[in-house]
Parts: sequence; structure tokens; C-alpha cells
Amino acid sequence: MLKQSVNSKQLLILREAFTSLLPIVLVMNILVLLSQLTALLEGWGLTGVAAINGDGVNRLYFFLIPLFLNLSLSTLLAKEKGLEQIGTLLIAMVCYFRLTGFLDVNSTAEITSRYGSILTSVPCTWLAVHLLHYFSMQPRFKLVTHQKSISPRLQKTLNLIIPGVLCVLCFELLGQFIIAVLNTTLLEQLTTHLPKVQQIGAIPELILYKVLSLSTWFIGLHGEHSAAGLFRLLTVVGPANGNGIELTIFHNVFMNIGGSGSTFAIPLIILFSKRIHPFKAIARLSLPFAFCNVNEILLFGLPILLNPVFLIPFLLVPFVNMVIALTAMQLGAFTITVDTLHWMSVPLYSAYASTGGSVAAVLTQLVCIVVDGCIYLPFLIVASRQHQAPIHLLKLFGEDAYDFVSEEISHRQERLFMTRQKELLETVTITQQVLKQLQGGQFVLYFQPKFDATSLKICGLEALLRFQSNEGNVLPPTFLPVLYQQGLSQVIDTKVVDLAFTQVLQWRAAGLGVPPLAINFDKDFLLDDKAVKEFIARARQHNILFHIEITEHTYTVELEALVFTVHQLRAAGHHISIDDFGAGYSSLTTLLALEADEIKLDRQLVLAPEIEARRGTTLLATSIRLCHDLGFTVVVEGVETEAQLQRVRRCGADVIQGYYLGKPMPAHQVSDLFINPDDLHRPHSVVQQNYMDKHLSA
Repeated sequence: MLKQSVNSKQLLILREAFTSLLPIVLVMNILVLLSQLTALLEGWGLTGVAAINGDGVNRLYFFLIPLFLNLSLSTLLAKEKGLEQIGTLLIAMVCYFRLTGFLDVNSTAEITSRYGSILTSVPCTWLAVHLLHYFSMQPRFKLVTHQKSISPRLQKTLNLIIPGVLCVLCFELLGQFIIAVLNTTLLEQLTTHLPKVQQIGAIPELILYKVLSLSTWFIGLHGEHSAAGLFRLLTVVGPANGNGIELTIFHNVFMNIGGSGSTFAIPLIILFSKRIHPFKAIARLSLPFAFCNVNEILLFGLPILLNPVFLIPFLLVPFVNMVIALTAMQLGAFTITVDTLHWMSVPLYSAYASTGGSVAAVLTQLVCIVVDGCIYLPFLIVASRQHQAPIHLLKLFGEDAYDFVSEEISHRQERLFMTRQKELLETVTITQQVLKQLQGGQFVLYFQPKFDATSLKICGLEALLRFQSNEGNVLPPTFLPVLYQQGLSQVIDTKVVDLAFTQVLQWRAAGLGVPPLAINFDKDFLLDDKAVKEFIARARQHNILFHIEITEHTYTVELEALVFTVHQLRAAGHHISIDDFGAGYSSLTTLLALEADEIKLDRQLVLAPEIEARRGTTLLATSIRLCHDLGFTVVVEGVETEAQLQRVRRCGADVIQGYYLGKPMPAHQVSDLFINPDDLHRPHSVVQQNYMDKHLSA
């Protein structure tokens, strides 16, 4: 199912790429029409008005279509992959030029070119963008990683340089491989055994061409360009069945009316039918262009392409027209007498002009249009009912359903806007209050002990940031969420690192054997490659190993980059702990990807309501057992009562942390604990009695 969804998405992107070409297609076709009009005026004796070379515009259009598709498709794919769009577009274009020779510059600075095909443009573009995306996802190919001083757009652009070089090099190697294959006799031997188009006869050639054209049209590709890429475009192939059928003219007059698939009748049916309502706007818009055989608006505007409902008429109608026209010619009603006829000639007139003024040819073409309409009519009715289904559901709410829903949506949008404005105002107010609180004073670290669950001995400390005013008052950490919201998380983490190094070195100088210290890092610090490397180097210089705690919400973003950072920290000897696991973002597969050493279960798993005590205990025990099975050490935080302590120990926790055993304390109180190390080996109740109650009541 997932694979099918991905394939459908790729086809829809391809269809959107062709839809994006509609403006330039219609502009160039209008220029061709204007040139025909001025040529007609010249024929009426008005000299000097033929200012537009329609044939030149037409040739330019057919030449540039593969390039247009390359630009359109690469832009859409870049957006879908999250790549910088302009850089991706230019790299994909260079790759297409180099591989196909579409445009080149020779030694004398002259531009040389080859005719391209959308069948080379599509795969070249798709391959180029996917290679860029693959290389861009590799952290080692990024020049800049999360620098606050560099704009995100510039970072995206710079990080496309190395992937772009690698992508172009891949295309150069692919081009050399193709040239090597073409220079061998293998391709020649293969082609000698394939049937030539000229060998299959005129009518079979026309059928083959139309099958290829319709098949590719139906999945969103431009049919005529696709078929031309598989074998030569329809050319004069000489008499067939004694009727002198000129295939190019025959195809354009009887099988390609109104674009592709003989769809000229569709807008007429929609406009004159009372049973088909939803498509009238697109029919009115497309009808003037359909008279000039430009029917892309209709094909991409209606749910025809990629819609199984229209598969039968889309493939059937052109061949029904072929049978009708060939039968009329076989009966001697008319013959095609001209060698050239522009494909944009108006229906009915095209039949008249191509047969030297035959009324029978005009009537035959009219019969084809009527038959086409009869074939398409039931399928259009079915499609209309599909389209109207949501409207019928809406009517179940009542006659005023639309007004009711529309008004409700407006109210909701207004409420949402007001809520956002209120939140913004509250944020500004709180930020100002925090700034006022933080005037003067300094940031300090407090340390909360962690206890071995079996022996209840202190086995570690967690560093927690606090603010101490000039008067000596210590503020609770309520200011931290505000500072994080203002984008200062990396500055805070850097400050904690500086204070932690200073404090550990002071304890060492005093000869205290302090257990491992845990510090918290947010994503901005972890994704800053320079900051992480400086931290690792500083820790290695002082021979200090930390327990790095990563909050759970951090590892839900930019997982690949975070995995690389965690690997660096673990390789340097630091212990990795996932903090707040179970707070709502948890993903076991993410935990495995990060290769963490320790899991800190969120305090909500401990503080289960009394009425849910049994289920809460089951959940806690199951979570601990699962983490153990996955190879993690388990820390349970938030233990505040004796009952919770006993429950956590029964459930199998390895390390316990919480106010019942020890509250956060300043550095000098930690020093007092470790001056008398014998106390650390006593049961926790004795430690609390001798130290906690004495020092932590402040």
C-alpha cells in the first residue's frame, strides 16, 4: 500500500509538472495562431502584416519542451524533497545537458544542440534530484550545520555545493559509460534483430503510434512527445491500401481533434448537458483552445488523466474515428490531397482543407465528433456523480449547510487569530517579567543526587541551572521555558557546560571523589557540530566524562544528524541518557537508532492516581522490563514518597531520583556530603537524617 502511494505521488508530481507548462504552451500556441491570422490577411492583399513567424515559434516550442519539463519537474521535486529550489533546478538542468547533449558549446564558442525527448528529460531530472537529495542527507557532505549567524536559506544553498558536485560527477560517469556502450557492436547487433517501424506497414504504424501516445497521455505525460521519443515522429510513408493516406495529416484531422484522444466533443457535451454540472467552468475555459486543437486545459483540468473511469473511452475513441474515416475513404467518399496542414487548424475546416474541399470529409469528421460525444457521455455522467458526492453529504446538514459551515469556519479562524494574539501578548509580558527578575545576580548550578536502587547509595548527580540574585535569593527554574521560547537554549547549554567544568575541577582540586555528573543538552547545542567538538575536546583535555541527558522532544527532530552527534559523544566516552521518556513523543525505534546507554522514565509513570495504582504499577514494571530487554539502564525520577520508592524498587528500577531521597542542592552542600564519604554507604534514611534534613530545608 505504501509503495503504491509513493508511485501515485510520483505520477501526480509528473502531472503537476506538465500542468505548470500550460502558460508557456498556450502563449506559444497563441503566437502560432496570430501568425496564421496575419498570413491570412497577407493572402487577402494586406501586405506587411506577417510580423510573426509561426513556423519558427512552433519549431522552438517542440525543441524546448524537454527543457521546460526538466525545469518544471526539478522545481517540484526539489520542493517535495525539501531542497533549495533554484540551486536544484540549475544542477538538474546541467545534468540533463551533459548526459543528452541537448545544449553544448564547441571550441569556437558556438552553441550546438540536439533534439531532446521528454522520455530522456523525465528520468534525467528524476535521477538528478534524487541523487542530490541522497547526498544532501549525508551529514559529512554538509558545509554548514545549524549556525545561528547564517540564514537558513543560505545554509541550504551552501549545503547543496558538495552534493551538487557529486551529482554532476555521477552524470559525467554515466555519460562516459553510455558512450562506451554505444561504441561497441553490442547495440548494433541488438538493433539489427529488432523490426523497423517502416517494415510494419502504414496502418499498423499509425496504430502503434497512437497506442503509445494514448498510454503515456493517460498517466499524465504528453502523449505525442512520448511517442516521438520511442520512434520517429509520423512522417510521409507513401500510399497505403491504394487510398493515398498521408498518415500525419490523417492523424491530425481524424484522430487528434481537440488535443489528444479525440476529446474535442467533451467540452461541447458538458456545456449542453443538464446532467453534468461540476465541469462547466473548465469546459467554457477550454473550448476556445479546443477549436485550435490545444486541449491540455481540458485534459489536466478534468479528472480524465489517471482516472480509471475514463480509461475505456480515452483509448477507444481515436480508433473508432480511424475506422469511420478509413471506411469512408475506402468507399471513395474523399481522399487526402495535401502534403502539409498545420495541426492547429480548426476542426471541420481541417477536413475541408486536407481533402481539397470535400464536403464528405467534413461530414465524416462531424460524424466522428458526434460518435465521440456519445461514447464519452455516460462516463462523464459517472465522473460528475463522483465529483458531487461531497456536495450531497454537505446537504445532509440542511439547506443552509454551506452558510452554516462557512460561518463556523470564519468564527474558528477569528478565534484562532485572537488566541494567537493573546498568546503573543502573554509571551511578551512574561519575557519582560523574566528579564526584570534576571537583572543583577548570576547563574549557578544546583545538583540533585541519584541513588542506586538496590543499595540506596549516591551513584551520580544531575546539574540543574538556577539563578541567584545579588541578595542571595535563588529563583526556581520557571524562567527556563521563557528563555527557551526566545531561542536561547544553546546559550543556556553553553553556560551550563562552563559552570559544570568549573565545578568538577574545583571538587577535584579539593580532593573530593564526586560521582559522574549529568548535564542536559537541547537540540540546538547537539546539532551545532562546532559546539559539540569543542565540548568533546575540552572534556578530553580535563579527562572528564559526563552523563549527557537528551530530552525526549529533542530526538524527534533531525534524527539522522542527532544520531551522528550521539555517536561522536559515545565514542569520546560520554554516557548517553534519554530524559523524560514516556512524556508523549516516545519511539522505541528512535531509541535504538540513538544507541543510548540509559533511559530516564518520565515522572508521570510514577505519579499514577490512586484509583489507577494497579494499572500504573503494571505500566511502570512493563516499561522497565522492556528497557532492560533492549539493553538500557533505567532511571526513575519523581519519587516523592516512601510508597513510591518501594513500588519503584519492586518494579526493578536501577537508579532512583526524586525529592524523597534528595532535593537539588548547591555545590557547597554536595561538598559537605563527600567530605564524609562513609555516610554515602549508609542506607538512605540515615543519609537523609544526617544531611538532607540539615542542608535541604533551606
